[in-house]
Amino acid sequence: MKIILLEPDKDLANRLDTYINGLRLKMNVKKLTSETELLQEKALNTYSLFVLNLQDPLNPNILKFIRNTGGIAPVLLILEKNPHPSLFKPLYYLGYDCVIVKDFLPEEITFSIYKLCDIWNDNNFFIAKDVYFDVQNAKFVYHDHDILLGKKETLLLKHLFLKSPHIVSFNEIASYVYHDEIVSEERMRSLVRQLRSKIPFNLIETVKGEGYKIITHPVA
Repeated sequence: MKIILLEPDKDLANRLDTYINGLRLKMNVKKLTSETELLQEKALNTYSLFVLNLQDPLNPNILKFIRNTGGIAPVLLILEKNPHPSLFKPLYYLGYDCVIVKDFLPEEITFSIYKLCDIWNDNNFFIAKDVYFDVQNAKFVYHDHDILLGKKETLLLKHLFLKSPHIVSFNEIASYVYHDEIVSEERMRSLVRQLRSKIPFNLIETVKGEGYKIITHPVA
């Protein structure tokens, strides 16, 4: 999978490339530092995502160039710190697929990249090529093994992935998994233990006093 990362800050671009490719699913990140370099690119139709920090994000010329030269992949826009709130509405109408504002954590932009590249969607959440959570069929695929999950286990794991890298609180679990029925925290902990016992590696982290989250660097 190939993506273009247009980011003038070379240090940030290198850190993002290192972080993304430190995960289980590798990506070919083509790093550019100027819009001139992007305008010289060929075969834009071969890229799965464009991550762009533009000098003037309200100028539609770069977006038009990408679309007119065959680039149909989503565009993730990086904004510098403290953008004026009035900026967001016109950006939405220009057709950017996602906007992220500096300073952001590597986990935050990686989550957006995974969502936009359809690596994580509402049906499949990949950790590696042959390690993933298949929501529709209520199973966790671990290499050649299919691990079947119960209904509540499936709902819990889906919500953890959808919220990643953020924490899922007990209140959220009660609402999303148990549909607001009266349920004790111990019962929810029991469900987490049950789910952990089925997954053959450490995937779910306990955040004391708050809830649970997907581990940032799961080793499958």
